[in-house]
Amino acid sequence: MKRSILFLFAFYSLQACAQKKIGQLIQVEKDFAAYSVAKNTKAAFLTYLDSSGVVFENGKAVNGIATWNKREVRPGVLNWHPQFAEISASGNLGYTTGPWTFQRGTIMDSVVARGQYATIWQLDKSGKWKFIADLGVNELPTTDTSEAIEINASKFSSSPIDLASLLQAENAFIRLFNKNKSEAYGQFLSDHAIVNRNRHLPATFIGDQNNYIMETPSEMKFTIDHSGISNSGDLGFVYGTTVSKDKVDNYLRVWRREKNGWKIALEVVRY
Repeated sequence: MKRSILFLFAFYSLQACAQKKIGQLIQVEKDFAAYSVAKNTKAAFLTYLDSSGVVFENGKAVNGIATWNKREVRPGVLNWHPQFAEISASGNLGYTTGPWTFQRGTIMDSVVARGQYATIWQLDKSGKWKFIADLGVNELPTTDTSEAIEINASKFSSSPIDLASLLQAENAFIRLFNKNKSEAYGQFLSDHAIVNRNRHLPATFIGDQNNYIMETPSEMKFTIDHSGISNSGDLGFVYGTTVSKDKVDNYLRVWRREKNGWKIALEVVRY
């Protein structure tokens, strides 16, 4: 009886912690974008990148700080805002995704490019949110979005933290994708998932998701580059390389531990 009470207390404490920190995460994402508009994109990325954080360049995951330090400050305004956000029960790992726009001159100029970003965030040792991976898609149509939607899908924590089982799920998905992509997504895509692709708005409904899946090249090969998991073991990520028709690009998946095992909560695939 005492053990059950202690478990429930710990569970609700984690939930309260996550509820508070997801608001903080959303605000940090907004602050990141505001810094980009007020200063410049280079300054913003160097401020909010984790020391081990990566960006993707020519199909490779490269250290973000080293890469942005080499880049010149260029004219133009990169702006964005969070559309969806989710956080682990432990409150130390989360993601946001939302629309981005680029204007060549100032914030008053016409938008010349737009897309959808996806960013993985974690709390660093000093308790500050820093992003560890950022991957976007391009050529999206115009969209109107309101305040960020908090994804509150049920998650199941694990103790000890089980990164191995997440990687087993990722590898099982890849093996099944190589045989039958529809079956792979049918087995591993969460009922509460977001699917990002070039030229398409994020898919949150099964009909749109199925259309994007059918468009995804069946011959695509996935190679895992890196992975990570929250302190509560209920939310994790994998990013890596894609090869399709000799074109090398990247992918990012966020995995959520649900009642029936690991499921894909967010997927970004570029090709």
